[in-house]
Amino acid sequence: MSRRLLLTLVLPALACGADATGESRTRPGLVLDREGPVFYESGTSAATPAPSGTLDGLVEPESSQTINIPQACVIAKAEAVLVKQAVDIIVLLDNSGSMEDESAAVEANINGNFASVLENSGVDYRVILLSRQRRGPREESGESSTSICVQTPLSGLSSCDDAEAPVFSERFFQYSTKLESHDAFDIALDTYEPPVANEDREEKFDQAPLGWSDWLRPDAKKVFLEVTDDDELVGDDDEDSEDNVDISASAFIAQLTALAPQHFGTDPSHPNFVFHSIVGLDEKAQPTAAYLPEEPIQAGLCGEDGDVKRSGVTYQELSRLTGGLRFPLCQFDAYDVVFQRIAEDVVLTRGIDCDFPIPDAPPGLELDLNNVAISYLGGGGSAAQFGQAPTVGDCQADAFYVDGSRLNLCPATCARVQSDPLAAVTVLFTCESQLIVPR
Repeated sequence: MSRRLLLTLVLPALACGADATGESRTRPGLVLDREGPVFYESGTSAATPAPSGTLDGLVEPESSQTINIPQACVIAKAEAVLVKQAVDIIVLLDNSGSMEDESAAVEANINGNFASVLENSGVDYRVILLSRQRRGPREESGESSTSICVQTPLSGLSSCDDAEAPVFSERFFQYSTKLESHDAFDIALDTYEPPVANEDREEKFDQAPLGWSDWLRPDAKKVFLEVTDDDELVGDDDEDSEDNVDISASAFIAQLTALAPQHFGTDPSHPNFVFHSIVGLDEKAQPTAAYLPEEPIQAGLCGEDGDVKRSGVTYQELSRLTGGLRFPLCQFDAYDVVFQRIAEDVVLTRGIDCDFPIPDAPPGLELDLNNVAISYLGGGGSAAQFGQAPTVGDCQADAFYVDGSRLNLCPATCARVQSDPLAAVTVLFTCESQLIVPR
């Protein structure tokens, strides 16, 4: 679903001239001054106290609910600007011996489907791969069968037949080390930056002296993609239990946010990254369909008996906690569909500007910027009123302020609106007559 927020500016004819008494006619608006929110009642310019309660519970008078379009002195509709936020995608690919088919499928699709969708969208993306480099032709068994080699156009490597090392590009970086069945979280945390606690995890070609953290960009959205037929377990114990989990999903979030809050968020309860997983969970009726964050964890396994070891419960939980998608690993022949779906999800998750220009008033009229009201209708049906703060320094939740020729949502208000991709915001301006009325 395309995630868009529509800002509709409706400027009613609160005073598109003067009446017989020479007084301007007004309709209700909402303003937040230092004493709190007040309404400007119809037929007068005097402020009257707002209804009882806080701004959060403020209800606009019935008379302002309907706008008489034929009487409007200015009508403008503007779609808010969608911002294509840069994205850093960290891919964790299991190199264990049971991943032959899956490794080949990832390699075949990372250029043709994943990167191409991102490239065609115009989004500023970067792929950071944590997995062992394939240095020669892919064999049916052995190290090369579960390793990966990425070539042009995503990387700078022209051929994988005799690839001594990964070749980076503007869009691609690889930390070449072996990921085992149970240690993706450990390796991601250990190799983020030096020193690396386990020397076996050090990058094999000395191309990442500062760890994979050196390739992250400060303002880019962070997205993980885990590909494995197993789970985050201790050793080779076949028993799936909480006691056997090496690092839980919540513990990984806590450690990652503590390690790099500037990239992954400062509050573990609200991590600033998304974790998608391609794991051994059972397929839906449509085999390549994704499990959404609100759907429960799946314990069943995909494929025939013995095709996968575990359903990746820990990775599934991390996907659910961070708003990620989950796909069945066994559909490796259809990874083109899976990679396109993940790429589209990255592309459609965009920020939005929280300020917009104030339109010009018609001849003979002037916008009254001290009498502005904003009504907000949330995607879930919730409604609220945003009040006007005199300056940015007076900002609070559910408020906005005017800065020169632009109207700006306060930081907390902006965060609320940006988190609701289906919200609608209506802005009401009053007009004051500048005509000279004959006596």
